[in-house]
Amino acid sequence: MKSQSSVNDVFYYDEDVTYRIALILQMEEILLKQKITYFQDVTDSDATNTYEQGRQQLSDKLDTLKRSVKMDFISRADVAPRTRALWKQSLRSTRVTEEEARLIQEYLRIEATMLTQAGEAVSDLYTALFDADEPTRKQALLSIEEAFRTNESVIQRLFSQLVDLRQARASANHQAGYEELAFMELGRIDYTSKDVDHYASIIQTYFRPVKQLFQLEQQTFLGKQALHPWDVRQSAYTQIDHQVTGSDVLFLDKAQAILENVHPSFADLLQEMRQADYLDIGARSNKAGGGFCEYLPVERQSFLFMNRIQTFDDLVVFMHEIGHAVHHDAMKDTYDGLQPIPLEIGEFAAMSLELLTMNEWHQVIPDQKDVARAKLEQIRSIVEFLPETIIVDRFQSWLYAHPEHDPKERHAYYAHLREVFDTGVIDWSETPNWKGLEWMSVIHLFETPFYYIEYAIAQIAALQLYHRFTKDPNQTMKDFLAALALSQTHSIQDVYARAGVSFLPSEVEMKELMVFLEGQIEVWTNELEKNY
Repeated sequence: MKSQSSVNDVFYYDEDVTYRIALILQMEEILLKQKITYFQDVTDSDATNTYEQGRQQLSDKLDTLKRSVKMDFISRADVAPRTRALWKQSLRSTRVTEEEARLIQEYLRIEATMLTQAGEAVSDLYTALFDADEPTRKQALLSIEEAFRTNESVIQRLFSQLVDLRQARASANHQAGYEELAFMELGRIDYTSKDVDHYASIIQTYFRPVKQLFQLEQQTFLGKQALHPWDVRQSAYTQIDHQVTGSDVLFLDKAQAILENVHPSFADLLQEMRQADYLDIGARSNKAGGGFCEYLPVERQSFLFMNRIQTFDDLVVFMHEIGHAVHHDAMKDTYDGLQPIPLEIGEFAAMSLELLTMNEWHQVIPDQKDVARAKLEQIRSIVEFLPETIIVDRFQSWLYAHPEHDPKERHAYYAHLREVFDTGVIDWSETPNWKGLEWMSVIHLFETPFYYIEYAIAQIAALQLYHRFTKDPNQTMKDFLAALALSQTHSIQDVYARAGVSFLPSEVEMKELMVFLEGQIEVWTNELEKNY
């Protein structure tokens, strides 16, 4: 494995800071490897104990060590102004109180163990929302709603306590409100809540109409007079005949061939990960669900974790996670462990890889009409999700701007946001309460407040990059990789600009992007009709 290089151009010859940063990177890697081992078998008691003890013992030490480096060196002349600003912000931020942590864990316990009146686990019902049979979908959603309503009083009281505690922390830190403190804790120095308003306007103006068209197609596809909340995961484009079946080795071979055609360095990176055995992609009993790609800073390598389900979605998930690995590789020479990888850039890299690989999907989908379906579903799912990011983000902003609100006002405001930012196609008449209570199922609101808008910012940037890629792939890839290399040392705006995309895109840029996307949708739709 490659050894850790000198830290970066913040410090050149300081042995003390180099030693302390080396310790930080070692502790980070230990924690990450313990996490990976635990996720690989959640029933392994030794791995579980090691993971829990590591989090308890090393996390505080790691935080203390990072703070000590920042406090000792923040005034030095060779610390870049942007780095100094980030350090100042992180040193001023407060830590989650024990009571907050307890309430968060209590919500997670309730959410994970919630049962319906029939004794079914709510967590098992979400899969049924994808079922082709409408009665099955409807019953699943009604059961989910009933379970949350049964637990509503407990969740509402718990959440009110979280709001109060977070507001108290903000006041103690001399902040106007918790939103300001949350931006500080998330390391956001490049944009404000007012910039988020710009993204809300973009999504409402440009993406909501496209979402409405897709929903009307869903309605036609299902042969219904009205679309209901239990129908939203049904799509005319998910019936892709081809499944990405076979061994993990065969899957990785196909993925590597796709990456080779997009950019050879991506295929080389995957080959390195394969040789290091830093991939765990097969589903098996006792393995944790989900997927992630973690950067191991001492070995300067990424570890990719996911669960293949033998469908085409496996490829999309894999390309998303390999996008994180591409980002890690690009910024490894400047990573010092003192500040987190910016989510707006990390997700930009991952979402971009999903889109940049689309033109190679024919390598795993032999039927041309299925290729068109897959591309349409990719764009549909993006357009479906973007308004949700704004609804959740604007809900949080209102919550902490009006900390004296009561649960009824929460219910009313979430339903109001659904009216403002969603399309109006959905008929909520049979589930009127869920329209205002669905927020209770959004874990981010409880566990990671204000972490949501990053997805929208990154997704719109990724769409812009894909637009560029279709016109000039070679230059786009050069700019993309050069941009990712700046992610630890430059602002989000600078990184996006180096990639040739815009943070806070203008009206002219958005109109051009939407003309392109609508043109792509038309081309792929015509492919379907031609094949039929």
